[in-house]
Amino acid sequence: MRTLSAGITRVRVIGLRDLAAHKLRVVTSLLVVMVSSALLVAVLSVYGSLTASVHDFTAAISGDATLEVAAIADSGVDTDLAGELRREVPQAKSVVPVIRGTVTVDGEPTVLVGSDYRASSLSPQLRDAVNTDSGVTLDDLTDGIVVGDAMGMSQGQEIRIGDRTVTVVDVLGEQSHALNGGRFVFAYLPLAQELTGLEDSVDSLMIVPQPGADESALRTAVERVVQDRASVVDPDFRVRQAEVAGSVVRDSTLLVSMVSLVIAAFLVFNTMNMAVASRRQSIAMIRALGGRRRQLAADLLVEAVVFGVLGGILGIPVGVLAGRWALGRVPDGSGTAGMVVTYSLPAYVPVVAVAAAVVACVAATSLAAKAVFSVTPVEAMVPGQVTDAGPLPRRLLAVSGVVGVAGLAGSWLIVWGVQGRPAIIAGAVYAVGGLVLCFALSPIIVAGVRAVAGRFGGPGRLASVNSERAPRRAWATVMTVAVAVAVGIGISGALNNLVGSISASLDGIADPDLYVSSRDADSIPLGPALAPAIRGEVARTPGVREVVGGQWASVNIGDARALIQGLEPGSSAPFLRKTSPEATRATLDGDGILLSNTLARALDVDTGDRLELATPTGPRHVAVLDTVNYVSMDSGVAALSVDLLRDWFERPGDTYLQVMLDPGADENAVRESVTAVADSHPGAGGAPVHVYTGQESLEATQKTAEQSGGFTVAIQWIVSAAAAVALLNTLLLSVLERRREIGVLRSMGASRRFVSRMVLAEAGAIAAVGALVGVVMGTGLHVLADEILAETTAIEIVYSPLWSSSWYVAISALLCLVGALVPAIRAGRLNISESVASE
Repeated sequence: MRTLSAGITRVRVIGLRDLAAHKLRVVTSLLVVMVSSALLVAVLSVYGSLTASVHDFTAAISGDATLEVAAIADSGVDTDLAGELRREVPQAKSVVPVIRGTVTVDGEPTVLVGSDYRASSLSPQLRDAVNTDSGVTLDDLTDGIVVGDAMGMSQGQEIRIGDRTVTVVDVLGEQSHALNGGRFVFAYLPLAQELTGLEDSVDSLMIVPQPGADESALRTAVERVVQDRASVVDPDFRVRQAEVAGSVVRDSTLLVSMVSLVIAAFLVFNTMNMAVASRRQSIAMIRALGGRRRQLAADLLVEAVVFGVLGGILGIPVGVLAGRWALGRVPDGSGTAGMVVTYSLPAYVPVVAVAAAVVACVAATSLAAKAVFSVTPVEAMVPGQVTDAGPLPRRLLAVSGVVGVAGLAGSWLIVWGVQGRPAIIAGAVYAVGGLVLCFALSPIIVAGVRAVAGRFGGPGRLASVNSERAPRRAWATVMTVAVAVAVGIGISGALNNLVGSISASLDGIADPDLYVSSRDADSIPLGPALAPAIRGEVARTPGVREVVGGQWASVNIGDARALIQGLEPGSSAPFLRKTSPEATRATLDGDGILLSNTLARALDVDTGDRLELATPTGPRHVAVLDTVNYVSMDSGVAALSVDLLRDWFERPGDTYLQVMLDPGADENAVRESVTAVADSHPGAGGAPVHVYTGQESLEATQKTAEQSGGFTVAIQWIVSAAAAVALLNTLLLSVLERRREIGVLRSMGASRRFVSRMVLAEAGAIAAVGALVGVVMGTGLHVLADEILAETTAIEIVYSPLWSSSWYVAISALLCLVGALVPAIRAGRLNISESVASE
């Protein structure tokens, strides 16, 4: 107890007094820790939020169900199968038909959930929807709906869904928020089937087991009844599908997050290291008065823990705000139109953020304390710049060089040797390797700073001497600028190349003059099928040369969800542009299937292999004719003859039409005529039929790809903010370390302007060298990130430098100079007598 009391007293009398005497240093150091913690919170929370909403929605619907009989295609599961399961699977307590769809309400896509009275056996949320407290009867639900309170509707209100007028019979309260945040429509099964166009079919059948039923026996019994007519899966398979659906968002997010977290750790490490080093003389004085090394080291580590905990906690609300802002820049990756992606903060994220801040602070303090205590008190009393001026051991530099080169080489080996998402770790390995290699090259980097500073006249030559006397501080400041530039160039360049490559992989989409589609230009036209009369009337429209039909279908292959395009002769599609003429003819003749690289990898097949497809009409065997580079959607994309798609998956008709116009035809006039035809023939449930140009279709897809990098750009700004704060902190510490020297200069006649120009000259030199190092590191990161994203998205990404990223160089250099203004002004205003006597 006495030892603990003595330790607390030392921390209070010595540590806290020193911190109180240097408030500016404490605040800036704490800011770096806080911003780095905020970065961690923002990254982890947003990354989890991308699929958490789908998980919550799926859990709210599935409830007590442990198995789901899911439709193979979006044509649904025959409702007769539910009766068979109830009769032949005694382990099943309840078999509940469920429809998950999307309807348009007030021009906005809205999630539709449909079921019957059995839904009350699934979850409390659906029980509330079925068993309302308003005296609603089954007759009321014939043309009535139940909505969540987020819909902003009132009981008794009549609304239009397609061509059907329905009445809101009940509005659920806060208990509805578990279902898509309260933004949903619940319809009784017959009405839901009518609104979604699923006649005598449902999306899935949820199986609730009897109490104590054996799960494996239940699955075996269900599979025996279902056979090849549907997929038997776990209810949370949709969460896994949602993760895959947002692969471009997910992978670009994870890549920049890995790199950013390494940089955040580096910034905290540098800041705390310099903060402890700046207290070298006060610690030496205490040691000279009898303070023990072990006790002082323990006190410093306690202070580091306090710094880490305080900075980490302060960073949590900032990270939440940054995360909410970043999440708003991410497109929906749920795969379901109308799904509300809400921000969520998992309980582990604040704990991880605070723990990471503490670890970084303690690690930096430990190394700095070791350097302080490795010399005698007399040596430590020498100003920090003097003791810091000694060259680093050659052995340390050599080992660092080897480790750095090995890290860079290892990052490339990971990209070339690891398949799929694990390849993203190469980005973090590259960042660590680059920082370690730059440490090995620190003498060269510092020499560059001295050379550049020397070109700024008298103040510059003095700044050059300052850099020579404090090489480690100069290197740390250079690297702070470099990492901000590197992240900007590397990630922005890779994202730009990804968007460009996605556009290239969509060659052929923009060729048709017009599309008549079951969905708008932002969505894949999965249905419902267009009215048969539309094709004939559009073909007879003046100015129309040719009309080509086709389909898109969403198909469950086990737990995975793939998109299959049905093509007919004359179709314009990326698949047909990328494959050989022989493969094109064979596909259109129905002799095989084309796969995207992503889907081929997921199914572990290649050109020439035979693929078994589960279809509603039984298993089908088809030859893989070719695999092509295609933008990653869901688990992948495939192309078949439209006749096979209609036959195998029981999907008659077309979900889109490609319209080619006569040369010289008035496109606007023809579009108006085609739109009139589309408006006169709405889809199932009154779903609107959309008309748009080929160019609008391409631009919408490109826009989605660009939005996929929205979070990446947002994280870059957060990293830049962290780097700017760290830069300000470093420059301020450099002025504080040289307080006595600046006072001596002023006493010898140096003007305030001269002293300020000296600080600015050093900052300018650091900005120039830091920008150069950042360009080199960023270019390497750019090339590597292209390879990483090519591996994770299965898109062939072509490297192309992004010249507009030179703005990152200019902005970082400007931040360095702006950050130096405060230290420069402070240096110029230092009181001469107080500065000379400060130590």
